[in-house]
Amino acid sequence: MNEDLVHSDLAPSTVRARANSTDSREALLAWLSRPKTSLEDTIRELSSEQLTRLLEEIGEVLRQQEAKFTCMQEIGSALGQTIQLDELLHLIMEKITRLMEAQRSTLFLVDDETGELWSKVAQGGVDTEIRLQAGQGLAGWVAMTGKSINVRDAYNDPRFNPDVDAQTGYKTRNMLCQPVRNQEGHIIGVVQVLNRNSGDFTIQDENLLSAIASQTAVAIENSKLYLSVVDKNIELRRTQKELEKKVNELDLLYEVERELSRALDLDDLIETITQKALDLISARASALTLREDDHNRMYVLVDRSPKISDRQWEFSTSVISCGRGIAGKVIESGDPFVCDMGNCGVVSEAASYEIGFEVHNVISVPLFDDDECIGALEVMNRFHDAPEDGDEPRSGFTEDDKKILTLIAGQIAAAVATRRHRQEQEKAERLATIGQMLTGVVHDLKNPIAVISGNVQLMAKADDREKRDEYAASIKKQFKHLNQMTRELLVFARGDTEITVDEVILSEFFAEVGELLRHELSDTDVEFRTRLDYEGKACFDSGKMKRTIVNLARNAAEAMTDGGVFEMSVDRNEETGELVFACRDTGPGIPEEIRTTLFDSFVTKGKKHGTGLGLAIVKKIVEEHGGEITFETEIGKGTTFYISLPQSD
Repeated sequence: MNEDLVHSDLAPSTVRARANSTDSREALLAWLSRPKTSLEDTIRELSSEQLTRLLEEIGEVLRQQEAKFTCMQEIGSALGQTIQLDELLHLIMEKITRLMEAQRSTLFLVDDETGELWSKVAQGGVDTEIRLQAGQGLAGWVAMTGKSINVRDAYNDPRFNPDVDAQTGYKTRNMLCQPVRNQEGHIIGVVQVLNRNSGDFTIQDENLLSAIASQTAVAIENSKLYLSVVDKNIELRRTQKELEKKVNELDLLYEVERELSRALDLDDLIETITQKALDLISARASALTLREDDHNRMYVLVDRSPKISDRQWEFSTSVISCGRGIAGKVIESGDPFVCDMGNCGVVSEAASYEIGFEVHNVISVPLFDDDECIGALEVMNRFHDAPEDGDEPRSGFTEDDKKILTLIAGQIAAAVATRRHRQEQEKAERLATIGQMLTGVVHDLKNPIAVISGNVQLMAKADDREKRDEYAASIKKQFKHLNQMTRELLVFARGDTEITVDEVILSEFFAEVGELLRHELSDTDVEFRTRLDYEGKACFDSGKMKRTIVNLARNAAEAMTDGGVFEMSVDRNEETGELVFACRDTGPGIPEEIRTTLFDSFVTKGKKHGTGLGLAIVKKIVEEHGGEITFETEIGKGTTFYISLPQSD
């Protein structure tokens, strides 16, 4: 710019005499701000050449101001266009460097944890991170005091730290530093501009940088808030994913429990549960090994499909020796086993042989029934989802997998142990019941044997062939009855319960029962009576009902030690159609203390040779017919048992 314009009077005569200017632009602006009359007088004194140069310099100033204005617009636009902190600050620093006509700009941010300043953005091709302690260097001094500084000669300022130049290889000449404050007034950083292209930094530069620092603070705070929200969202997504995983695990564990409670066949149960375990942990193969008497039995489920989305299950069972394989060692030790190193084949007799493919990773947990290890559950060759951003890729099994598998193993162990205990209890109860039944059968054998014995004796004395045939027929009928009781015993021993319902003529049935009871009561003072209020046909198992009535008669006779009457009658309920047997005695009645447990096994009172099995067998036979047995009793007057049997049309 023309040096004449630098001086206060700006007269042409003094322009060349005072040509020492620090900023011709500032001088021009000061000159243009003079009163209108003074400007007009000065312009009239200028020559055409001087006026041309003046206009050119005014145009240059306007272009520079327009460039600054444009740059400020670009900074404002940048603040609204991006929220990524690194990208945003790089852009701001580029604009500040151009706007301040400097060689380099650097932004230092305050580390919230250490209080250090560290360079987030550095211009001029320097990528080295710079860290300053609070109070160290000019930037550290600004951060500590909160004051801005305009240094014209950095190396003559004692606050300047030349180590940064030594570290970066840069030569600092002059510097402008401004603190960056957030809305609460806290210093969150320092922006510094180095080496103005021409001259030193002015007051206008300081004001301009202060305004930009305020905008930068807003941008930094917004970006931090945005990044915080993004981090929270990422954390929420991870938490949501983990929560969904836990919910899925709970659902599958519920399904496992449901399958355990309703499955009947052990093989089907194990196949279902091992498949649930593989779905839960996303693995290729599972094996459940259970300890038996002198060996272990392994149930293996393998997915033969190459893709986890298209499962192809293969289930097999094999017998292995005790102590063999990983499962055998887990059963013997009672401790879990995990192999994630991809070399499970080095483990002695790993499960690879039984499964038919190489085991890369495996986890095996024991199954306990109280303190006894009864088996082991293994899962092999874990699938893993693609890692999330920032997560490390995983291989093998996790601690969560171990916990889940332990829960499943606990459920399986409880189910297997319960089934085993129930089977053992059923065997014991069946043996005990067979013993009880044998006692009852032996008890009932006395009647047919007595009849056979009597008829044999009569047959030996009879000379008439017809009489001998009659006695032989009676003997044959008793043998048939013995065979029927034997078949019942065998059926019960096998755990079956069945009756053979036939059409029965009641008069013939009563005649056969009467013959049995005459022999049963022959040695007692009990009178036997019958009454048929209904003489038609009925449907029931005649052999078992004979045993029922004989048991009731025997019980009555044993209770009536001084004699009495036992009466058997039959009728049909017109409303329900049921056939009703009534067996009455004139005995002492049933004691109060045993009435509620009368039909239980081994319940007896007041009978010298009673076993307590007669009424239990009676109740079982009646219930097999779908019927009901009740009684009425009165002390000193006797007891009546009512047997109601449903009849089909």
